[in-house]
Amino acid sequence: MTRSQNQARTHEPSHDAGKAQNSAQGSQVTQKYYVHPQAAALFSKWPWVRRVPIFGEAVEGYGPKVIVALGTSYLLCKGVADQILTGQTYAMMIDRYGISVPRYQRLSPISSMGWSIKAFTAMLCDGFAFLGYTKRWYMFISCVGGGAFALIYGLLPAKEASADVAAAFIFLSTWGKANVDILSEGHYSRLMRQNPKPGPSMVSWIWFWIMVGAIIATVMNGPLADAGKPQISIFVSAALQAITCVFYLFNWYGEKKNRVLRSEDALFILEETRKERERLGLEGVNNGTAGAQHGGAAKGKRSPQRSHSDEDVEGAVRDALNDGQRDNGELVQDVYDDAYDDGEEVAEGEVYYGKPPVPCLFGLFEANTEVISKNWKIFVYSVVMTCAVIAMLCANILADTLGLLVACVVVSTICCAASFWALPLVIAKANVFAYLDKAVSIRVSGPLNAFYLNTYGCPGNLPNFTYTFYNTVAGVINTIVGMITVTLFNFLFAKHGYRLTFIVTTIMQVLAALFDIIIVKRWNLYIGIPDHAMYIWGDAVVGEIVYMLGFMPQIVLLSRLCPRGSESVVYALMAGFARLGRTTAASLGAILLEYGLPVFKTQDDGSRCNYDNLPLLLFLCSMCTPLLAIPLSIILLPKARICDDIDIDGKVVRQAVDKQVAAAPLPSSDSDAVMNAEPLHGNKADEREAARGEAVQGKRAGASEK
Repeated sequence: MTRSQNQARTHEPSHDAGKAQNSAQGSQVTQKYYVHPQAAALFSKWPWVRRVPIFGEAVEGYGPKVIVALGTSYLLCKGVADQILTGQTYAMMIDRYGISVPRYQRLSPISSMGWSIKAFTAMLCDGFAFLGYTKRWYMFISCVGGGAFALIYGLLPAKEASADVAAAFIFLSTWGKANVDILSEGHYSRLMRQNPKPGPSMVSWIWFWIMVGAIIATVMNGPLADAGKPQISIFVSAALQAITCVFYLFNWYGEKKNRVLRSEDALFILEETRKERERLGLEGVNNGTAGAQHGGAAKGKRSPQRSHSDEDVEGAVRDALNDGQRDNGELVQDVYDDAYDDGEEVAEGEVYYGKPPVPCLFGLFEANTEVISKNWKIFVYSVVMTCAVIAMLCANILADTLGLLVACVVVSTICCAASFWALPLVIAKANVFAYLDKAVSIRVSGPLNAFYLNTYGCPGNLPNFTYTFYNTVAGVINTIVGMITVTLFNFLFAKHGYRLTFIVTTIMQVLAALFDIIIVKRWNLYIGIPDHAMYIWGDAVVGEIVYMLGFMPQIVLLSRLCPRGSESVVYALMAGFARLGRTTAASLGAILLEYGLPVFKTQDDGSRCNYDNLPLLLFLCSMCTPLLAIPLSIILLPKARICDDIDIDGKVVRQAVDKQVAAAPLPSSDSDAVMNAEPLHGNKADEREAARGEAVQGKRAGASEK
């Protein structure tokens, strides 16, 4: 019996079937519940574990190993290691290597460029399984390699010539973390599709540990930078990233073999099409075909969809202790049992759905030709994005000012055009808006950091913040305020349109930029407000609130537009393009510094204390250019509310799907027919995918961008 058949029989009974069952059993309905067998054993030993908020429900649905592995991986890799690496960039580049502020402005965005090409990693791993797995060994290599690059970065000599090489190592190490992030997202997205009910708890569990890791890194970075030892943080980052590989070495994620996953995906297309036709009353036309599918389907497992009471779990524990002798509707689920361990293959004699992977390079890799052929435009677009990121990397390190400007223009033009070529129109417009919205908010973090920290010991009444205050205290407040803002966002803007929300948040961000200008002009001292209080209230509180209020609608929009079945790669493309927009914004800031508004530039007498142009630079970059996002939002964003479900054409999802399913013939069990589904960029396929989308994907969205 297939997993989809189990879903249909166990979790989605028809109204008539329910009445027949009540009649047969004298109106006694047996409710079927499920719990992971490892969770049942854990709860039998320590019943209190199930009552732990978030963790208990997540473990119940997916088992303790994968939940612990996901939480720890995100804590170590994306939480602590990544925040350390990016948070210490200024101290390493300015204090340890001794480069100038304009040079730092060029090199600083490289620390986040690795996140812009994780879509290429997703497509590469989905297209070519390594040693039988599409994720496991890629994540292992990313952790080991990323940790090694971070270690080399920390060991570089403390001289100016090391800065360019250090930037390249930062990029490679960050790319390793981004690979682990996107592949982990793909894995737990599949788990949530199999068992949607505890999905939000799993996502909350993951983000809890990301936030904890960010706070740990923030607390560590400030004091070490003040002590003149920022490289110690880099060594810690390298060690934590490398240690994470243990979970992939022993496959604690529980990833199945590539051949099994490809067969399951093809079977899923069959079952979903059949159920849509059944819902529309068209199934009777092909009863013979449907019956053949039920009879000849490959062996699958159930996909539970319910949470469970304490009594249900106690029953599951009893069943587990009775050697699997189950009562009350087969409580213990089998979806992750030993049949799917490392040695799992499609059993001899079973029906294999879809085109089998093609072995290559002496069996080291398996090419999933149907994945590549169906999504070839997305694959090409991810390659274009990767080339664009590498071009920006080289331009920031090697090009002169004019060359950097040309690179920004060419990369922006090519990537925006490729977006409209590769993606459906509404997705492409949202993708381009996310990029341009970030690009027009020009970033000049280098001069602003130098002013607040008084890096060059300039005379005068400068703030003279320490790293402990600037990075640690303000950073912790930033994190707490950000978490509160995310919680409040739903109450403030959920029922408003995307266009209105972006217009309001853009104006709020422009007004929040006044706080930096007030401090730079020293007006706060005239009215008796100390620098520390003004900075905490301005940047750490108000600035973070308006940033998150502008960030959240983009995440919601991207999540709603991503077609089901391709959420990870499409979301990675869109989030990566937005990251590239931040890189472009920083590069434009460097161009302004080098062309017309120099700040902290080395003078003829060797002094670097000229910051007269800083207020004007902040006014242009933080208050003028961001306003360009307002007309862009009107042109590029869909006319819909944040709470609305929208498809790729902005139409009512269910109506569009009804027409498509009614017109489409039911595929047979033949593998060639199964794989003739519309490709990702086809509107028909996207409408069907969007109609079957799960709401839980919106919570995952966050992740990856901030």
